[in-house]
Amino acid sequence: MKLEQLSSRGLTALMIMWLVGTPLSVPLAASAGHDAWISIILGAIVSYIIIWMYTHLCQLYPGKTLVEIGEVLFGAWAGRIIGFIYAWYSFHLGVLILKNFIEYILIIALPETSPLTVSAPMMGIVLWAAYAGMEVLSRCSISLLILVLVEAMLSILMVKDFQPDNLLPLVDRGWMPILEGMTELIGFPFGESIVFAMIIPQINNIDQAKKTVLWALITSGFLLVLSNVRNTLVLGNISSKLIYPSYVAYQYISIAEFLERVEPITIVTFLLGAFVKISVCLYASAKSFSLAMPSKQYRLYLIPLSLLMLQFTFFIYKNDMEMIKFSTKIWQWYSVPFQIIIPLALLLTALIIKRKRMHSLPHS
Repeated sequence: MKLEQLSSRGLTALMIMWLVGTPLSVPLAASAGHDAWISIILGAIVSYIIIWMYTHLCQLYPGKTLVEIGEVLFGAWAGRIIGFIYAWYSFHLGVLILKNFIEYILIIALPETSPLTVSAPMMGIVLWAAYAGMEVLSRCSISLLILVLVEAMLSILMVKDFQPDNLLPLVDRGWMPILEGMTELIGFPFGESIVFAMIIPQINNIDQAKKTVLWALITSGFLLVLSNVRNTLVLGNISSKLIYPSYVAYQYISIAEFLERVEPITIVTFLLGAFVKISVCLYASAKSFSLAMPSKQYRLYLIPLSLLMLQFTFFIYKNDMEMIKFSTKIWQWYSVPFQIIIPLALLLTALIIKRKRMHSLPHS
């Protein structure tokens, strides 16, 4: 089977779509209120440590995923356990994103439609994308990213509705709400990029991996700050209390009664972002699972995992409020072992082994 190869540009586009596709439409760091943009900047800076950890691991062991690195460092059984752990994390994350997508479409666009009618076609397209592989999805992401940038540029049309006083006074409630918002952002969306540890080994120039993910993080952070500041300038403090503030903000665009009702573009970008994120989650889950099982062909597991993902959306959360509470208050702490503890343990072990080998060279 031909080994998939991702270009630096393709990986950058894929990662940007992952980081901003769905977050552009929802309130980020809501606890920080109008200071949420500060939380976004701090969250991006701190999250680079997480991204650096798994990227450095992939560079230390070229061509190997996080699961395979765990097998090299701790043995076959430990590698299998790590495989099952990340298969579950990617699967659970995919279910959460799919559930968010279903609720978004039902609330904004198709309130009278059954959830299965919305979710089944999406999973069908996601299954095709995951089966085609990350090389194909990364090339698609380059084109899809153009629409995200178009949405960002449309913010210029809201300038007449900007109220600069909505951003003041800065840090009026102290730093605790801002730091609380920062922790939320580390869990979602920045830290969730840990699943890219299953994808980065496919980049055609592993030496460019850190530079690639850094540019993706900087670009994504800028777009998220732009979206948050724009929504706050237009909507004020109510922006952090709305479920989908970007959709409401775009309703303010009206140019000479000619250009208006452009808010459907936020539906399109949310749909595309959800498509990319669920596809990556399904791929990462199947890939992790395959590395923990005797059969190493990840495509064998795509259909059963996609069906399970579809089924889980119907009972994993009782209602929207439970889903929102889990996403904003629990997810960042639930994600700590997956995003920080396991990669850190692997990196420290790898560095200790490397140092021991370097010290042993003069004596050999």
